[in-house]
Formats: sequence, structure tokens, C-alpha cells
Amino acid sequence: MALSRYFPHTTKIDFVRVRHLAFGLTAVLFVAVVLSLSFRGLNFGIDFQGGLLIEAVSKDKIDIGDVRKRVSVLNLGDVQVQHVGGDNGVIIRAERPPGDETAQAKAIDAIRKALGPGYDFRRQELVGPKVSEGLFLDGMIATGLALLMIAIYVAVRFEWQFGVAALVAIGHDVTMALGVYSFTGLEFDLTAIASLLTLAGYSINEQIVIFDRLRENMRRYKKTDFKELINLSVNQNLFRTLMTSGSTMVAVLPMLIFGGESLFAFTLAICVGIIVGTYSAIYVSSQLLIYMPAIRRWRDEKDDKSAAAKARA
Repeated sequence: MALSRYFPHTTKIDFVRVRHLAFGLTAVLFVAVVLSLSFRGLNFGIDFQGGLLIEAVSKDKIDIGDVRKRVSVLNLGDVQVQHVGGDNGVIIRAERPPGDETAQAKAIDAIRKALGPGYDFRRQELVGPKVSEGLFLDGMIATGLALLMIAIYVAVRFEWQFGVAALVAIGHDVTMALGVYSFTGLEFDLTAIASLLTLAGYSINEQIVIFDRLRENMRRYKKTDFKELINLSVNQNLFRTLMTSGSTMVAVLPMLIFGGESLFAFTLAICVGIIVGTYSAIYVSSQLLIYMPAIRRWRDEKDDKSAAAKARA
């Protein structure tokens, strides 16, 4: 509460006036991401390109750095090592070696020998290319369905115009997050899908807060121009939006800096997503409503019918 005294709670920024500049920036970034995805593509991880998976546990605490050093000298390509089920469990993913099942079995034996005694190997799997392609397709379908269901929810809670704007804005945010993976070459795996879904949930939360205030102002100021209502609603929520984004960023940044290799790609996408999600809540979703069929007319008719029904009762 003490910190909030140093920030203005009632701003009067004309966001609507610079919407064309914001849309232009959005278009440039979107084209850049599409071109990057088209030419550079995504650096698929083991989940989406197939590979080896070994899960083991030890009686003692496992040093991830030491395990990574032991396995990296085996020349198995990209290798992922991370804790699972606590500090005594480890899961190792490595690229699928060329050759038949014999070569793959040798790679698994090499990893087991590199770890040495003291490990109980609970699981070892070979992820084939068909399975990995299915995982990628299922992940994309899950992300698309999540965005669609969020848009339907917004359309039911508010009006269909809000649902369309939310769908475009969330699609924009997820596309920008995909661009982070494409530009940086960071590994895109099932954890990346989780980051996209997390980002979608964060983004729609920011949008709904502004939508809810806009609907409230539409009922309160029925004679006010719609563009002025958007400015009013965004300004009324600006302090809350910036504080929410800032506090979330403060929580995520330590994981980005100190979380290590296993968390870097996930947290980087989330950090960029927080910035993009805040931007889209202010300049994309709310501004798109200006170009939709009039919401005011439908809302006034509904309020008039409701008032007439109450008068008859």
C-alpha cells in the first residue's frame, strides 16, 4: 500500500489516438515472427523430434551439473537433464541416435554406465519420429482449442465482439511467444507448450479486467462516445495492470536469472509474454472493439427491455 502512494491512480492518457501507431508496430512484429517461423522454424526438442528417455533415482541427492557433464561427453547430441520427483530423481533426454534398435540400445547402455553405480533405473524409452510428430500436433491442437474456448467464454460473459477481440489478442500474444523461440533458437518442447498456455491464461486475465470496466462504464455513461469510454476504462485500470505485470515480472525474473538451463526457455517466454500481454490488453483487444459492429446499440436495447419489464412488474 505504501508503494502505491508514489504512482498516479487517475491518468488521462489518450490511448485511442495512437492506436494506428500501435497497430503498425503490431503488424511489423507479426510479419517478422511469421517470416522467422517460415525460414528459421522452431528448434524442436526431443519431445517433438524423437529421442531417448531415461528416468533414474538415487539414495543420495543428485547433482544435476555432474550428471550433465558425464552424459555430455558421450556425443549423443542435444541432452536434457533435470530433476524429477525431488532431488533424488533425474530424467535424461537425448537425441535419437542414427541406426537401428541396436545402436539405440547401446546409447542407453552408455548413459547408464556414465552415471555409474548407485542409480535405480525406473524407466527407459525410445520416442520415435511418429510419436513425436503426434505430440507436436496434439500440443498445437490443445493450444488452439484453449484459445477458442477462452474466446467463447468471453463472448458468453460479455458480447460476441469482446470474444472476437480476445481471440485476436491472445492469438497475437501466443504468436509473439512463438517468435521468441524462433528468433533465439531455444528448444521448443512440451515445456514450451506449457508456457504458451500459461501466457494465454495471463493475457486473458488482463483483458477481462479492462472489458469488465468498459462494460460498467457503458452502462454508467450511455451518452459518452465509445472511444472516450475505452480511454476511460484503460486509464482507470492502468495502475492495476502495470502493478500486476510488474509484480509477476518480479516473481519470474529470479527464475530466469538463477533457474538454470532447464527453466531458461520457459521463463524467457513468460517474461516476454508478460510485456506483450500488457501491451495487447491496452492496445490490441480494447482498441479492436472500435472497428466491431456497435456494442452500444445492443446494450441499450437490452437495458431498455429490462427496464420495461421491471416497470410492468
